[in-house]
Amino acid sequence: MKVLGLVMEANPLHYGHTYFINEAKRLVEPDYTVAIVSTNFSMRGDISVIDKFTKTKALLDSGIDLVLELPFLASVCSSDYFSYNAIKTLCDFKITDLAFGAEASSIDQLRKLQKLQKALDESIEVKENLNKGYSYSTATFKAIKMMTDDVDLIENFSLPNNTLAIQYLNALDSINKDVNTTLIKRIDNNYYDKEAKSQIASATSLRELLKNGSDITNFTPFKTNYINLLESEANLYKLFQYKVLLTDKNILATYQGVNEGIENRLESFIDSIDYDAFISNVETKRYTKTHIKRIILHILLSSAKTKQYYNYLRVLGFNDKGKEYIKSLDKETKAKIITSPKSSNDELLLNELQATKLYGIITSRPSLYLEEYKLPIVKGDKNA
Repeated sequence: MKVLGLVMEANPLHYGHTYFINEAKRLVEPDYTVAIVSTNFSMRGDISVIDKFTKTKALLDSGIDLVLELPFLASVCSSDYFSYNAIKTLCDFKITDLAFGAEASSIDQLRKLQKLQKALDESIEVKENLNKGYSYSTATFKAIKMMTDDVDLIENFSLPNNTLAIQYLNALDSINKDVNTTLIKRIDNNYYDKEAKSQIASATSLRELLKNGSDITNFTPFKTNYINLLESEANLYKLFQYKVLLTDKNILATYQGVNEGIENRLESFIDSIDYDAFISNVETKRYTKTHIKRIILHILLSSAKTKQYYNYLRVLGFNDKGKEYIKSLDKETKAKIITSPKSSNDELLLNELQATKLYGIITSRPSLYLEEYKLPIVKGDKNA
């Protein structure tokens, strides 16, 4: 039996995602397809333009049999933790295969990049660049040029999907080396493209279009209502300003991502005109915009500093095949599956509930969190 695992954010779900799902299924020919998805906030600290419940329905409509949750604390973190947390959950659900998108041309090339990454982790040059105040990604990129003259490797090293792919391989190496891997070559666009160049556009470009009030109907296979991203970011920033102004700096320093005195910069620029201006003002060579966006969310949700390894088994939705697969799991695995907050005091789930409440407030749907108690979503159910 083949069980295909996919890691997705779907922010928003677009034709590139449906191509990825279909191509992965074509190449692997699985009996079941399982996707784990980040929920209302992304790894990079962005507000999802569709809520996790709508996202789950769209994934089920796209051919996914079983949708699993990668909760707030497990997903709003750096790529190494994000990847490990996602892969750990998929492996707990007994996947036999993992497919992922990348800019690299082959798994062999990714393995070369992985080997280079490990060398960089021990590099004195990286440490020196970090001491100069550069972010980790910049510090490594500067060091890599001193370690190899392979232009192709250098160009591929820092591309976002390659970075995630390397972390997926790292996670599998430590969790389950027997899982087969399939690379789906990214087509038509790059992750950071801010303009939609074809029907298969980047999620980044689609979020930019939404932010500017444009219609993205031609780029997505499903018609749904997207949040007002500008309004939601404005609401988020107001809540953040309130939290920072009412919180002692010593307390701010205890939250995830708040290191090396950055709490002083947070306070210094708290009167910035808007969300984007605040992030730009606080940004430094060491602290990227992505890092700052994650800090904002972790402060609002009072996320304590930890190693960021989080894992639980929660089902967001399934179709008939997904239900069949769950029934086939061993008793020990089935006993660990969480659905409703009513039946669990799991701290990870309670934090996820708080994140959904935050998302509901900033998107002007304060009762959205009640949907948490209606999970899982069953494809074909008249109430789904």
